[in-house]
Amino acid sequence: MPELKTRAVEILRRGPGGRWTVGSGYLVGRQWVLSAAHNVLDAETLLVRLVDETEHPAEIVTVDESTDLALLAVTGDFSPVGLDPVRFARIHRSETDEITGCWTVGYPRWKERPQPSKKVPKRDTAHVRGAIPTGSNLRMESMELRVESDPRSADGRGVSEWQGMSGALVFARHPGHSALAVGVVIEHHAAQGTSVLTVAPLDRWADTMRDTPWGRELRLDELIRLPHPTGTAPFSQGHMKLNRSLPDFTDRDEVIARARALLTERLTETCPLVVFHGMAGVGKTEVANELAHRLAATFTYARIRVDVAAAATVDAVMVEVMAAFGIPADKLPHDPVQRQRKYQEQLAKGPGLLLLDNVSEGRQIATLLPESPGTAVIATSRTTLASVDGADRLRLDPLPDPDGLRLFERIVGTEVADRDRPSVQQIVRLLAGLPLAIRIAAAHIVMNSRSPARYLTNLQDESRRISRLEGEDRGVRSSFELSYRSLRPDTASLFRHLGVLAGREFTAELVARTGDVDDEHAERMLGEMSDRHLIEPAGEDRYRLHDLLRLYAKERMTAEESPSTRRDAFRRALNWYADRLHEWMSQPGAHEQPPAEAIAWFADESLNVHANLQAATEAEEHELVVGISESLYGLLFYRGQWEEMETVKTLAVQSAHRTGDAPAELGSLIHLAEARRILGRATETPPLYDRALEVVRSMRDPGKEAWVLTHFGDFQCDLDHPEQALDLYAQAQAIYERQDDAAGEIWLSAHIADAYRQLGRHADAARVLEHAMALGRQRDDRDEIIWCAWHLALAYDGLGRFADAEEVLKPAIDFHREIKNKAGLATMLCILGDIHRHTEHLSGARRAYSEALDLLIEIDAPTRATEVRELLASLPEHPEY
Repeated sequence: MPELKTRAVEILRRGPGGRWTVGSGYLVGRQWVLSAAHNVLDAETLLVRLVDETEHPAEIVTVDESTDLALLAVTGDFSPVGLDPVRFARIHRSETDEITGCWTVGYPRWKERPQPSKKVPKRDTAHVRGAIPTGSNLRMESMELRVESDPRSADGRGVSEWQGMSGALVFARHPGHSALAVGVVIEHHAAQGTSVLTVAPLDRWADTMRDTPWGRELRLDELIRLPHPTGTAPFSQGHMKLNRSLPDFTDRDEVIARARALLTERLTETCPLVVFHGMAGVGKTEVANELAHRLAATFTYARIRVDVAAAATVDAVMVEVMAAFGIPADKLPHDPVQRQRKYQEQLAKGPGLLLLDNVSEGRQIATLLPESPGTAVIATSRTTLASVDGADRLRLDPLPDPDGLRLFERIVGTEVADRDRPSVQQIVRLLAGLPLAIRIAAAHIVMNSRSPARYLTNLQDESRRISRLEGEDRGVRSSFELSYRSLRPDTASLFRHLGVLAGREFTAELVARTGDVDDEHAERMLGEMSDRHLIEPAGEDRYRLHDLLRLYAKERMTAEESPSTRRDAFRRALNWYADRLHEWMSQPGAHEQPPAEAIAWFADESLNVHANLQAATEAEEHELVVGISESLYGLLFYRGQWEEMETVKTLAVQSAHRTGDAPAELGSLIHLAEARRILGRATETPPLYDRALEVVRSMRDPGKEAWVLTHFGDFQCDLDHPEQALDLYAQAQAIYERQDDAAGEIWLSAHIADAYRQLGRHADAARVLEHAMALGRQRDDRDEIIWCAWHLALAYDGLGRFADAEEVLKPAIDFHREIKNKAGLATMLCILGDIHRHTEHLSGARRAYSEALDLLIEIDAPTRATEVRELLASLPEHPEY
């Protein structure tokens, strides 16, 4: 704590009138100073004066006037070394009457040293101790620090000698930390009365700032709980049989508050029953046990826990409860009816709480539930206990990463966690928030004195991860085993098949195909798994598998099924994706305008598709990789997902090359080059085109060679090398002429025209396209005419022939409306908007761009929609009338 006390600072503020005022603050991190907002508002100059009396300029980072809190950054040459951030805490004000051992260091007026020649007098520090009564100022959402000693008497009536303490950081004791910051002094009472400093709690401010750069540096997402649970209660214990309260119990505040209300609000009228349900290892028993300890003030007669799973019969559970009341088995009636009556009479004697732990089905507890108001029940189960009437069911999910990190840190200690926080964070991520796994992993590090980095290395091997999560008397595998063994044989088989799925989410249809069962049976078995929390719902007809349960399912599949069964199941899963995609993307025009069904499906399945594609590559299922990748092109192009395109086509190139599928390798090389061009990775692209030319020439397909040369030319245009592009286009054109391929020449004409336009040779671009359009008309091919028309509109626009451009574009617009190609129509409308903008017909430009934007939003093309929004924003706000 000595180092903490020397970080108190003075806040020197010069206001608009030139007057200097003095307040307190605290250096909470590398350059960050926390203070009261009223200390810094309207400041023309701000200085921070340290304990060593050096002064440094400061600037306001953020001010929250509603809480009277401000964060400053010390500027200039201020660069302290090794200054760790202060740890912050959240005070739960319903947990205790008073938090003792609080302290703060500030610069009050009564510590001022007379220095007439100084504009800003210097003050010394005051180390103030006191306590925070948690029931004070609840309406104002502030706290009071009741100071143990008064300052010296005030010089003038109504003047407080505590002036200057505002902005001082208030700390409270914590068993695992030297001190935790809980609030900032924002107001002081006059010395003539009780010495009380008003304190603004830090939790609400921290919740607002947690995702800012300074919030992350100060770890505002890791508020520690105060008061720290001690396992003792100031109330009469009565008949108590609980597990001990864990000192490292972490968070779960929301679910505990909800359960507390459900168990106590109608206690005098009914017999409340709360069921905590969730997957194995999620901490149901810990939460229920902690809640039972916290309810000591309500259930003063009895708080009794019984492990229902460990009891041989329901009667054995009843005997154990009665023994906790001090009534041995030999004193109980032998007649079942009389024994049940005596049990109920005992429960009715006073406010009591039964914790029925590890209940597997409702019939186990039906006769154990109290009948008289005043006694409540908490049941924990891996199922929802749907057959139990009148229960409130609260689901426990794995901890989010920040909460999981806090639990891990409380077990291994802050010092160990701080030494290698990146490794600790990665460990918690790999354990996916499962409290049992986090506790076992942290215990391994503590017991074996291992570094987090070394333990992380062992944990990263998926095939051995679950084995690494075994303790002396508990383990993740054995915990999962109980749920798995409770499944019916056909359901257990289907659960094993989930281990071959690479994605986290899945549908009943995919599972049915993978397990080779019909859809109806798959849905029934998934319902059974969901009820036992082996899987969890993730939306309508969608399910999710926890990362560690996925590894467990994979482990059971390997142990209980043959390699051929595993391989066949994996292929069936891949073929489900391949068949779905091929069905949609093999339709005419699907690569330019994917079906709406495919777009909606891919929005949900894109991550799963990529995961399965990667798994297929690793399993050397190269034909499936190629097939899925080819179908994905249109969807990825349509959505502008170029990073995903680059990943998918890299896999496709490798698989096609290994299987000797030259056409597939060629197409994937061109698509991969296209993605890297758009991603700005130009230096990686030429080798792809060179390889594509090698492949196409080995195929002895001149038409394909011309196609490759054209794409290579497009790449040169992207590099602003239109001359080199024209050389490549010329080679392609020579091939089309030798092949007498008029369609190829017409398609190529637009690319040649683009290169000419890039060179500013718009007349040459128009000449090439006029010739191509005439050829298309001779062939009476409407598609070719439209292709030339909209490119010719671009050339005429460049020549300033705006009326001609609009005239030649009109049939292209009508054509795309007619065939209902919304993506193509949006392109045509953008060209029309450009023409209107160049003629300063701004209302026409706005109409065209607006319609294009509506279309792009409708077809979910976010990248292109952003571009059109920018065009609309560039137009003047008041177009001509």
